[in-house]
Amino acid sequence: MSLYLAIAKNPQRATFTYDSASDGVKLGWTAAQSAVSVAIAKKLFDRINLANATIYRYDLFGSAGKVFADDFCYHPLGGCVLGQATDNYGRVKGYSNLYVTDGSLVPGNIGVNPFVTVTALAERTMERVLAEDL
Repeated sequence: MSLYLAIAKNPQRATFTYDSASDGVKLGWTAAQSAVSVAIAKKLFDRINLANATIYRYDLFGSAGKVFADDFCYHPLGGCVLGQATDNYGRVKGYSNLYVTDGSLVPGNIGVNPFVTVTALAERTMERVLAEDL
C-alpha cells in the first residue's frame, strides 16, 4: 500500500470576509476550488498506479468511489505575506509590537513541506526583534 500525500499548485485562492451579523470572519472556499488540486493529484497517482500495477483504495474516505480526502490542507500558507502585510521581518505594518511568525508569511505553495522554511523565517524574525525591538 502506498501513502499518497500531495502538494498541488492550485491557482485558486480563498477569500476571507467580515460578517458584521456574527462579528466574525468567514472563509470563502468551495469544493470546486478543491477539485483543481484533486485533479492534479489524481493525474500523477494514476501514472504511479499504472507503472506499479496498483489500484486506489476505495474504502478509506467513506463514500463510494472517493479516493482522496479533499476537505483539508496540510500546510496552509499566505494571508500576512512577508513584505506586503508585514515588513521583511514579520512586523505587521501599522502596528507596533505585533509580529507574524508562521506560514501565513509565505505567499503561496513552495512545492514541499514548508516546516523548515517557516521555522527559518520565525527564527530570523525573533533574532531581529530581540536585537531591535526589545
